[in-house]
Amino acid sequence: MGNPKNRRRFSLLIKLKKPWTPRWLPAGLRDSLSNKHHSRDFNFARSDYLRSRILFVGSVFFLLAPLWIFVDFLLLPPEMLTKLALSRVVLMGLLASIIYFAWRNQHQLNRICTTLAALLIAPALFYFGLVLFYSDKMNSLVGYNFIPLLIIAFLSVFPLTIIEGLGIGLIIIAIQFLALVDLNQLATPDGWQSLGLLVVVLGISLWANHSQVSTLLRLYRQASMDSLTGLLNRGILLEQLNLLCQHRDEKLAEDELPAPISLLMFDLDKFKRINDTYGHSVGDQVLQSFAQILRNELRNSDLIARYGGEEFIAVLPGTPKVDAKKIAERIRLQCEESVVIAHDGEAVNFTTSIGITEIRLDESLDTALHRADTRLYMAKNLGRNRYIDYDSPAEQEETHHYF
Repeated sequence: MGNPKNRRRFSLLIKLKKPWTPRWLPAGLRDSLSNKHHSRDFNFARSDYLRSRILFVGSVFFLLAPLWIFVDFLLLPPEMLTKLALSRVVLMGLLASIIYFAWRNQHQLNRICTTLAALLIAPALFYFGLVLFYSDKMNSLVGYNFIPLLIIAFLSVFPLTIIEGLGIGLIIIAIQFLALVDLNQLATPDGWQSLGLLVVVLGISLWANHSQVSTLLRLYRQASMDSLTGLLNRGILLEQLNLLCQHRDEKLAEDELPAPISLLMFDLDKFKRINDTYGHSVGDQVLQSFAQILRNELRNSDLIARYGGEEFIAVLPGTPKVDAKKIAERIRLQCEESVVIAHDGEAVNFTTSIGITEIRLDESLDTALHRADTRLYMAKNLGRNRYIDYDSPAEQEETHHYF
């Protein structure tokens, strides 16, 4: 739920709170530098994109590994062929494992990035092994000296953040550095040329990574964000919520107890009156202010969306209902204490009603959403500016009345 000490109370105008990033960097570069400030749902989308390319590139590597044996057969002495063929079989085994791991780990960005690193480092280690065993015969191994360069060039295929791409690239350069040391070529013009070329190609690949991530972010925001509030739209939220429920069901199938998922359904009280009295531009400011309150009080891992009109929804993975009620109360208080200034300088107050539920293990997502919506309208019917977390008085756990 985050540390309450880090949360800001508003008494007048809502102030935007953004994650800290170096101000001297261009905005596009800050977005592609790391995934620290990327939303959970964008990470889901990028992990799928990375996964599809890993499966493709991994399959290409897997098919090419045995085909080069025919080139070796034509150019190398028989005593080298057996060991090279066995090493290729080992490499193919590693590639097959990597492809399988990528196929199994959908929507797991950290695992997908680890899999990608393994996919690119495995051929580099294969090359380094050849250097160790055949350092005196590397000139006769046609095409093998290009492996590090080829791997760093392949980095440009993937939508990696700059930090991710730089980390993998530096590992490949380090492997080439050690290979040149073993070959006694580090201090030679060819050795420096080799390392310099790798650095240049890495720079080009990092720029390609930046361009891909920036493009994906722009397209993602256009397709998934509500243009007024900057929150998710309804369709994307339901898609991501379905994925969370699928993951929960997988845990259940494996006899593991899944983490709870709570839902908060919000509606701004008497919002039509605000629009009619002060105009739609002030109403838009109220919507934006409320969206910022949600961002301030919820975690980066929570899903927040404009559900429609003045209705919003928040999905809290790993949060039981007892904690969701505390979060709802903080949000309710923030709304009470916040104001928007109308065009004539008048302070405009707003409040919210909230329906709370926790998705049960034996129910569909539609049932849980309907229950949260029902509780929301119960809160409005009971006087607004409150949260409700029960269906009937017999189930009442706690409700607050504010007038």
